[in-house]
Parts: sequence; C-alpha cells; structure tokens
Amino acid sequence: METGHGWDQNLNGFVAVPTADARERNTPANQRSVDIGYGHKVKQNSAEWKSGKIYGIPFKDKQGNFVPITEAQAMTILVKDYEKNLNSARSTAKGWDAQLKAQGTSWDKLDKPYQQVLTSLAYNLGGAGARGYRKALKAAVAKDIGAFAKEIRRQDAGNWTKGMDNRAAKELYYAGLIKGLSEVQNELPLADANVAGIPQ
Repeated sequence: METGHGWDQNLNGFVAVPTADARERNTPANQRSVDIGYGHKVKQNSAEWKSGKIYGIPFKDKQGNFVPITEAQAMTILVKDYEKNLNSARSTAKGWDAQLKAQGTSWDKLDKPYQQVLTSLAYNLGGAGARGYRKALKAAVAKDIGAFAKEIRRQDAGNWTKGMDNRAAKELYYAGLIKGLSEVQNELPLADANVAGIPQ
C-alpha cells in the first residue's frame, strides 16, 4: 500500500481527496481511491468506503459526502494503521517473526532504529507486501547500514525515483541510522539531501 499524502487539510480538519499515487494516475479522479489524514487510503467498494468510517471514525456523511476528521482522529488512524500493518508483516508462516527466528533472533532483539524504519516500510507497503523484504531483515540483524539502505529502496509504479530515494534517506536519518546522505549515497543514488531536508 504505497500511500498518497492525504494532506488536504481545511480549516475544519482533514478531508478525503483522490489519491495522487502514480499507479492510479490514469484513473479518473472520481474512480480513484482516496487518501485522508496522514496517508490512510480508502479504496472504492471497500468496507470502509461502504460504511463511511475508518476504525469507527466517520469520513463520509449519510449522503456520501466527505466530511472532515480532526487532527487527533487522523493521528488515531495513523497509529492503528501502523499497528495493523506491522502485525501483518510480522505474522504468518512467512512473516518477519518467522524469518527472524530462522536467523536465530527476534523482532524484539533488533535495534529500535531498524524497527522504526521497518515499521514504516510495513505501513507504506502494507503488511503483506513488506514480508518479501528478507534481505532488509538480514541487513538489520547484521547492522549493515549500507545493505539495509539498499534493501529498503523501493520503486514507484515500477520506476526508481528521486522521491522514493529521498523517502528512504529521510527514514534512515530520522531513525538515527545515518548522520547524512553521504553515508548511503551509493545505495540511494537519486536522493538529494536538500530536497530530503537532511544533512549531506
């Protein structure tokens, strides 16, 4: 689940907007999924779309019009999304917990900064999508920051992009795994420190 931004906040709060995700760029706006709050995606015809609620929080009225949610509600949704997707990435026979166990370790033994970046990965890809990142887990266990940066690098709609490299660089920086982009510039070649807002 590569999320859109959902940052369209008016004076009353956050309102759902058609996603700007690259994979839906050729879909008419009225047929796209919508983003709300800090990137929660609601697909048309999903249970959330039909109920007009996200974790019990209304984002549509009875007539089907989008209504604002508060910043506090947006944060509640974000936290629940993080928890749901991390649990999905970790669970099942092929999940992260099983993969880490096969390496003789566990999620709780990973350094917190690596957990932080992996949790964000699970959120952005959806838990099931993140399970394929076995090499990222191996790099986290080995505390190999170069390999980890390389393995968390992702494409956007099948293409390597500046935006995705900048996102990975920011994740690493704000988790405290790097002090500047130069440490992972080879692994994230399209990243730009100025655009990412981190030191070179």
